[in-house]
Amino acid sequence: MSAVSPAQPIVLPPRRRRLGADALKIAVGVLLIAATLWGQQLYGWATAGARLDPALHNASGRSNVVVVLAFMPDRFHNERVAQYGTFVGRDGALNRLRLRSVTPEKLKQLAAVSWIARIEPMAGPPAR
Repeated sequence: MSAVSPAQPIVLPPRRRRLGADALKIAVGVLLIAATLWGQQLYGWATAGARLDPALHNASGRSNVVVVLAFMPDRFHNERVAQYGTFVGRDGALNRLRLRSVTPEKLKQLAAVSWIARIEPMAGPPAR
């Protein structure tokens, strides 16, 4: 019979860093700059489906919509929203903007704007 030898610990070679400390700092800096530049657009794109009312998800033609903001808009916000359709005024409150004739493509682009709270269909006759 053979004698069983005591278990010997497995010795692994020390881990080597692929990047030095300076290279790691540069990589973190580049990631922070990228997050600053494109983070808002990425967040808007990733959460666009939640902003769009379910009745507008499969819109095939032009839609009349109400854009709801979670804050009181400034002139910049009004002008930016007006780029996606015909601005026709407010829907009761100051933070509810009415847009007519918004194409399905523009509707998806509008939903990707991160500072918009939600987009609802406008009550009334359909868009032409």
